[in-house]
Amino acid sequence: MSGQKTDHWMVYGILNIVSVVGVAMTDYLINIPSKKEKIIVIVIYILLIQAGMGLNYTSQHLEFITNSYKISNEVMEIAEQLEFVEKPRVLAPEEVAGELREYDTRFAVIYGEGLSFTQENLEQLQIETESYGCNCLVINSEYDNIEFFNSIGFSKIYNTEHYEVYAK
Repeated sequence: MSGQKTDHWMVYGILNIVSVVGVAMTDYLINIPSKKEKIIVIVIYILLIQAGMGLNYTSQHLEFITNSYKISNEVMEIAEQLEFVEKPRVLAPEEVAGELREYDTRFAVIYGEGLSFTQENLEQLQIETESYGCNCLVINSEYDNIEFFNSIGFSKIYNTEHYEVYAK
């Protein structure tokens, strides 16, 4: 029990019913004399199990997974652009950095506890990119200042709806 005042006791009642029904159905199946009747009963059991579980066999559930990591399309676009950069060392917002690292482990993504990413203060951002040795930078579009980033050696290589991507 979880220790909380919830209705978890109902699960234990349902489990007893499941085991009793399973034993009764198996006993009935074993005692059927003809093979034809056994096959019919097995098909009925399978249909009942399927109906109870709500299995859904649509084309959506049977197609190949193209984005198995569940990464946003925007981050996938950014990652595809960073593949053209030689040895990318990326400084990005936390939500982008985690997904980038999951998309491709070859990217050296600077993020985590104890590291700072101050995109609101451009001078501080410049210090951070230099101290972490980053050659790629992803910032929110609202903090974009192309003149500043060009002056510190970065060039814009891509932009998405919410992010700007710079590289040296």
